[in-house]
Amino acid sequence: MIPIVVLIGRTNVGKSTLFNVLTKTRDALVANYPGITRDRQYGYCELQLNQKIILIDTAGLDIHLNEIEKKAHKQTLIAIKESHLILFVVDARDGLMPQEHEISKNIRTYQKKTILIVNKIDGINQNDKINEFYSLGIEKIQKISASHNQGINTLIMKYLIPWVNIQSKKEIENQANINFNKSSIKVAFIGRPNVGKSTLINGILKEDRMITCNIPGTTLDSVSIPIRYNHENYTLIDTAGASKKNKKINNFEKFSVIKTLQTIEKSNVILLIIDASLQVCHQDLSLSEFIINSGKGIIIVINKCDLLSQLELKKIKESIKNQLKFLSFSRIHFISALYKKGIFQIFKSINESYNESKRKISTSILTKTMHAAIKKHQPPIVKGRRIKLKYAHLGSSNPPKIIIHGNQVRYLSSPYKRYLINFFYNILKIKGTAIQIQFKDNVNPYIKNKN
Repeated sequence: MIPIVVLIGRTNVGKSTLFNVLTKTRDALVANYPGITRDRQYGYCELQLNQKIILIDTAGLDIHLNEIEKKAHKQTLIAIKESHLILFVVDARDGLMPQEHEISKNIRTYQKKTILIVNKIDGINQNDKINEFYSLGIEKIQKISASHNQGINTLIMKYLIPWVNIQSKKEIENQANINFNKSSIKVAFIGRPNVGKSTLINGILKEDRMITCNIPGTTLDSVSIPIRYNHENYTLIDTAGASKKNKKINNFEKFSVIKTLQTIEKSNVILLIIDASLQVCHQDLSLSEFIINSGKGIIIVINKCDLLSQLELKKIKESIKNQLKFLSFSRIHFISALYKKGIFQIFKSINESYNESKRKISTSILTKTMHAAIKKHQPPIVKGRRIKLKYAHLGSSNPPKIIIHGNQVRYLSSPYKRYLINFFYNILKIKGTAIQIQFKDNVNPYIKNKN
Protein backbone atom coordinates (compact mmCIF):
# COMPACT_ATOMS: atom_id res chain seq x y z
CA MET A 1 0.00 0.00 0.00
CA ILE A 2 1.27 3.45 -0.86
CA PRO A 3 2.31 5.34 2.29
CA ILE A 4 0.53 8.54 3.34
CA VAL A 5 2.43 11.61 4.53
CA VAL A 6 0.59 14.58 6.04
CA LEU A 7 1.84 18.17 6.25
CA ILE A 8 0.74 19.98 9.41
CA GLY A 9 1.55 23.22 11.18
CA ARG A 10 0.30 26.73 11.83
CA THR A 11 -1.13 28.84 9.05
CA ASN A 12 1.36 30.52 6.69
CA VAL A 13 4.39 28.45 7.61
CA GLY A 14 4.79 27.22 4.02
CA LYS A 15 2.95 23.89 4.00
CA SER A 16 1.33 24.50 0.61
CA THR A 17 4.60 25.71 -0.90
CA LEU A 18 6.34 22.54 0.29
CA PHE A 19 3.41 20.49 -1.01
CA ASN A 20 3.79 22.02 -4.48
CA VAL A 21 7.56 21.52 -4.48
CA LEU A 22 7.31 17.85 -3.49
CA THR A 23 4.45 16.98 -5.86
CA LYS A 24 5.96 19.11 -8.67
CA THR A 25 2.48 20.18 -9.67
CA ARG A 26 -0.30 22.53 -8.69
CA ASP A 27 -2.91 20.19 -10.17
CA ALA A 28 -3.37 17.97 -7.10
CA LEU A 29 -6.76 16.45 -6.37
CA VAL A 30 -8.94 18.80 -4.35
CA ALA A 31 -11.59 17.40 -2.01
CA ASN A 32 -14.25 19.89 -0.89
CA TYR A 33 -15.60 19.58 2.64
CA PRO A 34 -18.59 21.52 4.00
CA GLY A 35 -17.77 24.42 6.30
CA ILE A 36 -14.02 24.46 5.78
CA THR A 37 -12.20 27.71 4.96
CA ARG A 38 -9.82 26.06 2.53
CA ASP A 39 -9.71 22.85 0.51
CA ARG A 40 -7.57 19.91 1.40
CA GLN A 41 -5.17 18.88 -1.35
CA TYR A 42 -3.89 15.45 -2.29
CA GLY A 43 -1.04 14.65 -4.62
CA TYR A 44 1.61 12.13 -5.53
CA CYS A 45 5.22 12.73 -4.57
CA GLU A 46 7.57 10.55 -6.63
CA LEU A 47 10.68 9.99 -4.53
CA GLN A 48 12.55 7.86 -7.05
CA LEU A 49 11.75 5.29 -9.75
CA ASN A 50 8.69 3.21 -8.77
CA GLN A 51 8.66 4.72 -5.27
CA LYS A 52 6.10 7.32 -4.30
CA ILE A 53 3.88 8.57 -1.50
CA ILE A 54 0.52 10.28 -1.20
CA LEU A 55 1.02 13.74 0.25
CA ILE A 56 -1.75 15.65 2.06
CA ASP A 57 -1.74 19.41 2.56
CA THR A 58 -3.91 20.44 5.52
CA ALA A 59 -5.45 23.53 7.04
CA GLY A 60 -3.44 25.38 9.70
CA LEU A 61 -3.61 24.07 13.26
CA ASP A 62 -4.11 27.17 15.41
CA ILE A 63 -5.22 27.38 19.04
CA HIS A 64 -7.63 30.32 18.78
CA LEU A 65 -10.34 28.98 16.53
CA ASN A 66 -13.69 30.21 15.30
CA GLU A 67 -16.47 27.75 14.51
CA ILE A 68 -15.39 27.20 10.89
CA GLU A 69 -11.75 26.73 11.82
CA LYS A 70 -12.73 24.16 14.43
CA LYS A 71 -14.09 21.97 11.63
CA ALA A 72 -10.86 22.39 9.66
CA HIS A 73 -8.92 21.55 12.82
CA LYS A 74 -10.94 18.38 13.32
CA GLN A 75 -10.38 17.28 9.72
CA THR A 76 -6.65 17.82 10.07
CA LEU A 77 -6.58 15.62 13.17
CA ILE A 78 -8.38 12.89 11.23
CA ALA A 79 -5.79 13.22 8.46
CA ILE A 80 -3.04 12.80 11.07
CA LYS A 81 -4.73 9.66 12.38
CA GLU A 82 -4.93 8.12 8.91
CA SER A 83 -1.36 9.03 7.93
CA HIS A 84 1.81 7.00 8.37
CA LEU A 85 4.26 9.91 8.67
CA ILE A 86 3.87 13.52 9.88
CA LEU A 87 5.86 16.43 8.51
CA PHE A 88 5.45 19.16 11.14
CA VAL A 89 6.28 22.46 9.38
CA VAL A 90 7.44 25.51 11.36
CA ASP A 91 8.64 28.98 10.32
CA ALA A 92 12.31 29.74 11.08
CA ARG A 93 11.73 33.49 10.73
CA ASP A 94 8.96 33.56 13.32
CA GLY A 95 10.85 31.28 15.66
CA LEU A 96 9.10 28.95 18.08
CA MET A 97 5.50 30.03 18.72
CA PRO A 98 3.32 29.04 21.73
CA GLN A 99 0.84 27.25 19.42
CA GLU A 100 3.55 24.85 18.31
CA HIS A 101 4.00 23.46 21.82
CA GLU A 102 0.27 22.65 21.80
CA ILE A 103 0.46 21.11 18.30
CA SER A 104 3.45 19.00 19.32
CA LYS A 105 1.57 17.82 22.42
CA ASN A 106 -1.49 16.88 20.33
CA ILE A 107 0.34 14.91 17.64
CA ARG A 108 2.38 13.02 20.24
CA THR A 109 -0.82 11.26 21.34
CA TYR A 110 -1.07 9.62 17.89
CA GLN A 111 2.35 7.97 18.28
CA LYS A 112 3.24 8.60 14.64
CA LYS A 113 6.76 9.07 13.34
CA THR A 114 7.28 12.82 13.00
CA ILE A 115 9.88 14.94 11.22
CA LEU A 116 10.15 18.61 12.12
CA ILE A 117 10.55 20.74 8.99
CA VAL A 118 12.07 24.14 9.75
CA ASN A 119 11.07 26.22 6.72
CA LYS A 120 12.15 29.68 5.47
CA ILE A 121 15.80 29.39 6.55
CA ASP A 122 16.98 31.62 3.70
CA GLY A 123 18.32 35.02 4.69
CA ILE A 124 18.40 34.50 8.48
CA ASN A 125 20.89 33.55 11.16
CA GLN A 126 19.80 29.94 11.41
CA ASN A 127 21.32 28.96 14.74
CA ASP A 128 19.64 31.73 16.74
CA LYS A 129 16.17 30.73 15.62
CA ILE A 130 16.43 27.01 14.96
CA ASN A 131 17.84 26.08 18.38
CA GLU A 132 14.48 27.13 19.88
CA PHE A 133 12.71 24.26 18.10
CA TYR A 134 14.68 21.55 19.90
CA SER A 135 12.47 22.18 22.94
CA LEU A 136 9.59 20.51 21.05
CA GLY A 137 11.30 17.16 21.66
CA ILE A 138 11.23 15.98 18.05
CA GLU A 139 14.39 14.05 17.22
CA LYS A 140 14.37 14.34 13.41
CA ILE A 141 14.79 17.94 12.20
CA GLN A 142 15.34 19.10 8.62
CA LYS A 143 16.05 22.72 7.64
CA ILE A 144 14.64 23.86 4.29
CA SER A 145 13.51 26.79 2.23
CA ALA A 146 10.58 25.48 0.20
CA SER A 147 10.31 28.63 -1.90
CA HIS A 148 14.02 28.47 -2.83
CA ASN A 149 14.20 24.65 -3.10
CA GLN A 150 16.87 24.45 -0.38
CA GLY A 151 17.18 21.27 1.64
CA ILE A 152 14.43 19.48 -0.31
CA ASN A 153 16.75 16.86 -1.80
CA THR A 154 18.21 16.17 1.65
CA LEU A 155 14.70 15.76 3.06
CA ILE A 156 13.91 13.21 0.36
CA MET A 157 17.20 11.28 0.42
CA LYS A 158 17.91 11.36 4.18
CA TYR A 159 14.41 10.91 5.56
CA LEU A 160 11.62 10.07 3.11
CA ILE A 161 13.25 7.36 0.97
CA PRO A 162 14.73 5.41 3.94
CA TRP A 163 11.39 5.68 5.75
CA VAL A 164 9.45 4.36 2.73
CA ASN A 165 11.92 1.47 2.42
CA ILE A 166 11.27 0.53 6.05
CA GLN A 167 7.50 0.69 5.50
CA SER A 168 7.68 -1.61 2.48
CA LYS A 169 9.61 -4.16 4.51
CA LYS A 170 6.97 -4.07 7.21
CA GLU A 171 4.27 -4.60 4.56
CA ILE A 172 1.82 -2.07 5.94
CA GLU A 173 -1.70 -3.46 5.96
CA ASN A 174 -4.07 -1.78 3.53
CA GLN A 175 -6.20 0.76 5.46
CA ALA A 176 -9.19 -0.30 3.38
CA ASN A 177 -8.72 -3.96 4.40
CA ILE A 178 -8.69 -5.06 0.77
CA ASN A 179 -7.51 -8.62 0.21
CA PHE A 180 -6.56 -8.83 -3.44
CA ASN A 181 -6.21 -11.96 -5.51
CA LYS A 182 -2.85 -11.46 -7.22
CA SER A 183 -3.98 -13.34 -10.34
CA SER A 184 -7.07 -11.19 -10.84
CA ILE A 185 -7.57 -7.89 -12.63
CA LYS A 186 -8.39 -5.29 -9.96
CA VAL A 187 -11.14 -2.94 -11.11
CA ALA A 188 -11.99 0.09 -8.95
CA PHE A 189 -15.35 1.85 -9.21
CA ILE A 190 -14.65 5.55 -8.62
CA GLY A 191 -16.91 8.58 -8.71
CA ARG A 192 -18.96 11.10 -6.80
CA PRO A 193 -21.52 9.86 -4.25
CA ASN A 194 -24.77 8.46 -5.61
CA VAL A 195 -23.60 8.00 -9.22
CA GLY A 196 -24.47 4.30 -9.05
CA LYS A 197 -21.20 2.55 -8.24
CA SER A 198 -22.77 -0.02 -5.89
CA THR A 199 -25.78 -0.47 -8.18
CA LEU A 200 -23.45 -1.25 -11.09
CA ILE A 201 -21.58 -3.87 -9.05
CA ASN A 202 -24.90 -5.45 -8.00
CA GLY A 203 -25.94 -5.55 -11.66
CA ILE A 204 -22.74 -7.32 -12.64
CA LEU A 205 -23.04 -9.77 -9.74
CA LYS A 206 -26.77 -10.24 -10.44
CA GLU A 207 -27.46 -9.99 -6.71
CA ASP A 208 -27.89 -7.24 -4.10
CA ARG A 209 -24.43 -7.72 -2.65
CA MET A 210 -23.82 -4.01 -2.01
CA ILE A 211 -26.12 -1.79 0.06
CA THR A 212 -27.57 0.88 -2.22
CA CYS A 213 -29.51 4.00 -1.34
CA ASN A 214 -30.26 7.33 -2.99
CA ILE A 215 -28.61 9.15 -0.08
CA PRO A 216 -25.02 10.19 -0.90
CA GLY A 217 -22.44 8.58 1.36
CA THR A 218 -24.07 5.16 1.82
CA THR A 219 -20.75 3.47 1.08
CA LEU A 220 -18.21 4.59 3.68
CA ASP A 221 -15.39 2.18 2.96
CA SER A 222 -13.79 0.27 0.09
CA VAL A 223 -15.17 -3.24 -0.41
CA SER A 224 -13.67 -5.85 -2.74
CA ILE A 225 -15.61 -8.66 -4.43
CA PRO A 226 -13.85 -11.43 -6.41
CA ILE A 227 -15.73 -12.69 -9.50
CA ARG A 228 -15.08 -14.80 -12.58
CA TYR A 229 -16.44 -13.68 -15.94
CA ASN A 230 -15.72 -15.22 -19.36
CA HIS A 231 -12.94 -17.40 -17.90
CA GLU A 232 -11.15 -14.41 -16.39
CA ASN A 233 -10.71 -13.50 -12.70
CA TYR A 234 -11.57 -9.98 -11.53
CA THR A 235 -11.73 -8.16 -8.22
CA LEU A 236 -14.40 -5.46 -8.22
CA ILE A 237 -13.76 -2.73 -5.68
CA ASP A 238 -16.57 -0.45 -4.58
CA THR A 239 -15.43 2.81 -3.01
CA ALA A 240 -16.93 5.66 -1.05
CA GLY A 241 -17.72 8.80 -3.01
CA ALA A 242 -14.82 11.18 -3.43
CA SER A 243 -16.81 14.08 -2.02
CA LYS A 244 -19.56 14.32 0.59
CA LYS A 245 -22.53 16.62 0.75
CA ASN A 246 -24.49 15.07 3.58
CA LYS A 247 -23.93 17.37 6.56
CA LYS A 248 -24.88 14.59 8.97
CA ILE A 249 -21.64 12.74 8.19
CA ASN A 250 -19.31 15.69 7.87
CA ASN A 251 -16.91 14.29 10.47
CA PHE A 252 -15.56 11.71 7.95
CA GLU A 253 -14.63 9.18 10.59
CA LYS A 254 -13.61 6.77 7.84
CA PHE A 255 -11.76 9.48 5.90
CA SER A 256 -13.06 7.92 2.68
CA VAL A 257 -11.10 10.14 0.31
CA ILE A 258 -7.82 8.63 1.46
CA LYS A 259 -9.18 5.12 1.09
CA THR A 260 -10.41 5.93 -2.40
CA LEU A 261 -6.94 7.14 -3.40
CA GLN A 262 -5.37 4.04 -1.87
CA THR A 263 -7.77 1.89 -3.87
CA ILE A 264 -6.78 3.69 -7.09
CA GLU A 265 -3.14 2.96 -6.29
CA LYS A 266 -3.78 -0.77 -5.71
CA SER A 267 -5.99 -1.29 -8.78
CA ASN A 268 -5.16 -2.09 -12.39
CA VAL A 269 -8.11 -0.44 -14.13
CA ILE A 270 -10.32 2.42 -12.93
CA LEU A 271 -13.95 2.91 -13.91
CA LEU A 272 -14.71 6.62 -13.54
CA ILE A 273 -18.49 6.68 -13.16
CA ILE A 274 -20.42 9.84 -14.01
CA ASP A 275 -24.13 10.53 -13.57
CA ALA A 276 -25.63 11.28 -17.00
CA SER A 277 -28.22 13.58 -15.43
CA LEU A 278 -25.48 15.78 -13.91
CA GLN A 279 -22.87 17.86 -15.63
CA VAL A 280 -19.20 16.92 -15.43
CA CYS A 281 -17.83 18.87 -12.46
CA HIS A 282 -14.42 19.86 -11.14
CA GLN A 283 -14.40 16.78 -8.91
CA ASP A 284 -14.72 14.47 -11.94
CA LEU A 285 -11.91 16.31 -13.73
CA SER A 286 -9.70 16.21 -10.64
CA LEU A 287 -10.29 12.49 -10.19
CA SER A 288 -9.39 11.96 -13.86
CA GLU A 289 -6.13 13.86 -13.40
CA PHE A 290 -5.26 11.85 -10.30
CA ILE A 291 -5.98 8.54 -12.06
CA ILE A 292 -3.82 9.52 -15.03
CA ASN A 293 -0.97 10.58 -12.72
CA SER A 294 -1.25 7.25 -10.90
CA GLY A 295 -0.57 5.50 -14.21
CA LYS A 296 -3.70 3.36 -14.17
CA GLY A 297 -5.96 2.38 -17.02
CA ILE A 298 -9.16 4.44 -17.06
CA ILE A 299 -12.61 3.84 -18.56
CA ILE A 300 -15.38 6.44 -18.54
CA VAL A 301 -18.79 5.05 -17.59
CA ILE A 302 -21.81 7.34 -18.01
CA ASN A 303 -24.59 5.89 -15.83
CA LYS A 304 -28.34 6.57 -15.56
CA CYS A 305 -28.74 7.04 -19.31
CA ASP A 306 -32.28 5.64 -18.97
CA LEU A 307 -33.30 9.00 -17.47
CA LEU A 308 -32.52 10.88 -20.69
CA SER A 309 -34.34 11.23 -24.00
CA GLN A 310 -32.50 10.50 -27.23
CA LEU A 311 -31.93 14.21 -27.82
CA GLU A 312 -30.64 14.73 -24.27
CA LEU A 313 -28.39 11.67 -24.60
CA LYS A 314 -26.91 13.02 -27.82
CA LYS A 315 -26.17 16.36 -26.17
CA ILE A 316 -24.60 14.76 -23.10
CA LYS A 317 -22.37 12.59 -25.32
CA GLU A 318 -21.07 15.66 -27.15
CA SER A 319 -20.61 17.57 -23.90
CA ILE A 320 -18.67 14.80 -22.17
CA LYS A 321 -16.40 14.17 -25.14
CA ASN A 322 -15.66 17.89 -25.28
CA GLN A 323 -14.99 18.26 -21.53
CA LEU A 324 -12.89 15.10 -21.32
CA LYS A 325 -10.75 15.68 -24.41
CA PHE A 326 -7.64 14.85 -22.42
CA LEU A 327 -9.09 11.33 -21.97
CA SER A 328 -9.45 10.71 -25.69
CA PHE A 329 -7.51 7.44 -25.26
CA SER A 330 -10.24 6.09 -22.93
CA ARG A 331 -13.30 4.12 -23.93
CA ILE A 332 -16.65 5.68 -23.00
CA HIS A 333 -19.63 3.50 -22.07
CA PHE A 334 -23.20 4.78 -21.77
CA ILE A 335 -25.15 2.47 -19.45
CA SER A 336 -28.03 2.03 -17.06
CA ALA A 337 -26.80 0.12 -14.00
CA LEU A 338 -30.33 -0.06 -12.58
CA TYR A 339 -31.73 -1.77 -15.68
CA LYS A 340 -28.48 -3.63 -16.49
CA LYS A 341 -28.18 -2.06 -19.94
CA GLY A 342 -24.71 -2.09 -21.48
CA ILE A 343 -22.95 -3.13 -18.29
CA PHE A 344 -21.26 -6.32 -19.50
CA GLN A 345 -19.74 -4.62 -22.55
CA ILE A 346 -17.50 -2.82 -20.06
CA PHE A 347 -15.46 -6.00 -19.52
CA LYS A 348 -14.10 -5.87 -23.07
CA SER A 349 -12.71 -2.40 -22.35
CA ILE A 350 -11.36 -3.54 -18.97
CA ASN A 351 -9.36 -6.32 -20.63
CA GLU A 352 -8.17 -3.97 -23.37
CA SER A 353 -7.04 -1.35 -20.84
CA TYR A 354 -5.26 -3.93 -18.68
CA ASN A 355 -3.42 -5.49 -21.62
CA GLU A 356 -2.47 -2.14 -23.14
CA SER A 357 -0.96 -0.96 -19.85
CA LYS A 358 1.48 -3.91 -19.96
CA ARG A 359 2.19 -3.60 -23.66
CA LYS A 360 5.81 -3.95 -24.77
CA ILE A 361 6.83 -1.74 -27.69
CA SER A 362 10.19 -2.12 -29.41
CA THR A 363 12.73 0.69 -29.67
CA SER A 364 12.65 0.50 -33.48
CA ILE A 365 8.88 1.03 -33.61
CA LEU A 366 8.99 3.92 -31.14
CA THR A 367 11.89 5.62 -32.94
CA LYS A 368 10.22 5.13 -36.32
CA THR A 369 6.97 6.62 -34.97
CA MET A 370 8.87 9.57 -33.48
CA HIS A 371 10.60 10.32 -36.80
CA ALA A 372 7.23 10.16 -38.58
CA ALA A 373 5.91 12.76 -36.12
CA ILE A 374 8.97 14.97 -36.74
CA LYS A 375 8.56 14.70 -40.51
CA LYS A 376 4.96 15.86 -40.25
CA HIS A 377 5.67 18.66 -37.77
CA GLN A 378 9.26 19.58 -36.87
CA PRO A 379 10.29 20.74 -33.39
CA PRO A 380 10.79 24.50 -32.95
CA ILE A 381 14.03 26.44 -33.43
CA VAL A 382 15.62 27.71 -30.21
CA LYS A 383 18.55 30.15 -30.15
CA GLY A 384 19.10 29.66 -33.86
CA ARG A 385 19.22 25.86 -33.63
CA ARG A 386 16.41 23.40 -34.21
CA ILE A 387 15.66 21.02 -31.35
CA LYS A 388 16.73 17.53 -32.43
CA LEU A 389 14.96 14.34 -31.34
CA LYS A 390 17.23 11.36 -32.00
CA TYR A 391 15.68 8.13 -30.75
CA ALA A 392 12.97 6.77 -28.44
CA HIS A 393 12.66 3.67 -26.29
CA LEU A 394 10.29 2.22 -23.71
CA GLY A 395 11.39 3.09 -20.19
CA SER A 396 8.76 1.09 -18.33
CA SER A 397 5.29 -0.38 -18.62
CA ASN A 398 2.07 0.09 -16.66
CA PRO A 399 1.68 2.77 -17.88
CA PRO A 400 3.89 2.80 -20.98
CA LYS A 401 6.61 5.43 -20.47
CA ILE A 402 8.38 6.51 -23.65
CA ILE A 403 11.80 8.08 -23.21
CA ILE A 404 12.96 10.38 -26.02
CA HIS A 405 16.62 11.39 -26.32
CA GLY A 406 17.79 14.48 -28.16
CA ASN A 407 19.45 17.88 -28.05
CA GLN A 408 17.88 20.91 -26.32
CA VAL A 409 14.76 18.87 -25.47
CA ARG A 410 14.36 20.90 -22.28
CA TYR A 411 13.15 23.75 -24.50
CA LEU A 412 10.29 21.77 -26.04
CA SER A 413 6.98 23.58 -25.59
CA SER A 414 3.96 22.00 -23.94
CA PRO A 415 1.92 22.09 -27.20
CA TYR A 416 4.64 20.16 -29.05
CA LYS A 417 4.85 17.60 -26.23
CA ARG A 418 1.07 17.11 -26.45
CA TYR A 419 1.39 16.76 -30.22
CA LEU A 420 3.93 13.96 -29.78
CA ILE A 421 1.78 12.16 -27.20
CA ASN A 422 -1.29 12.32 -29.46
CA PHE A 423 0.79 11.13 -32.42
CA PHE A 424 1.97 8.08 -30.47
CA TYR A 425 -1.62 7.35 -29.42
CA ASN A 426 -2.87 7.50 -33.00
CA ILE A 427 -0.09 5.52 -34.67
CA LEU A 428 0.33 2.87 -31.97
CA LYS A 429 -3.46 2.58 -31.47
CA ILE A 430 -3.11 2.68 -27.69
CA LYS A 431 -6.47 2.59 -25.92
CA GLY A 432 -7.54 2.53 -22.31
CA THR A 433 -4.31 3.61 -20.67
CA ALA A 434 -2.33 6.81 -20.46
CA ILE A 435 1.15 7.00 -21.96
CA GLN A 436 3.87 9.15 -20.48
CA ILE A 437 6.78 10.76 -22.30
CA GLN A 438 10.07 11.69 -20.65
CA PHE A 439 12.69 13.74 -22.47
CA LYS A 440 16.43 13.38 -21.91
CA ASP A 441 19.07 15.80 -23.15
CA ASN A 442 22.16 14.18 -24.66
CA VAL A 443 25.19 15.40 -22.73
CA ASN A 444 27.82 17.20 -24.78
CA PRO A 445 31.22 15.88 -23.56
CA TYR A 446 32.97 19.09 -24.63
CA ILE A 447 30.83 21.45 -22.54
CA LYS A 448 32.84 20.77 -19.38
CA ASN A 449 36.14 21.40 -21.15
CA LYS A 450 34.92 24.72 -22.52
CA ASN A 451 34.17 25.89 -19.02
